[in-house]
Amino acid sequence: MNAIIFHGSAPHATADKFWYQDIAQSLNDRGIATIVADLPKLDQESLTDTLTKIKEMNLIIDQNTILIGHSAGTNIIFALLEQLTTPVKAVYLIAGYSKSNGMKHTTLKSSYDWDIIKKNSKEFYMFNSFNDPFDCNEKQGRLLFDRLGGTLILRNDGHFTQIQQPLLMALLKQY
Repeated sequence: MNAIIFHGSAPHATADKFWYQDIAQSLNDRGIATIVADLPKLDQESLTDTLTKIKEMNLIIDQNTILIGHSAGTNIIFALLEQLTTPVKAVYLIAGYSKSNGMKHTTLKSSYDWDIIKKNSKEFYMFNSFNDPFDCNEKQGRLLFDRLGGTLILRNDGHFTQIQQPLLMALLKQY
């Protein structure tokens, strides 16, 4: 089994910030090969360029993969799921969104093929906050839940940038 973590918008969120490495280390310690995809221009360059860079990473994305995305990283997961032919094990969308939150995002597409995305993961978990300062809030979470099903978790955790994410860690222990 493997996991891939996609961080949020650079330069604010990079592979070494927030909880990404902590979660990756915990999963690696339990035998789940995990990387944080380092995308230093995420949400600054076109989605096509970002997807090309991801393809060049030769990441294994198959039925034994867990995808974890934070903020703009969730949009990368949607774009990847639209292209897959084999569903992944699970997807975790942390502070995810699918509609404009008033900020410029090069990772956000104007529309997605939600039927294909839904078919390409066996399970979806969405974490959103009532008090998210970037409007990746409960309304965005509800939109994702309505499109994908799964489990919607609503908190008062801002934009989920705390170093420790105990609930996410607890859920990942099921693997």
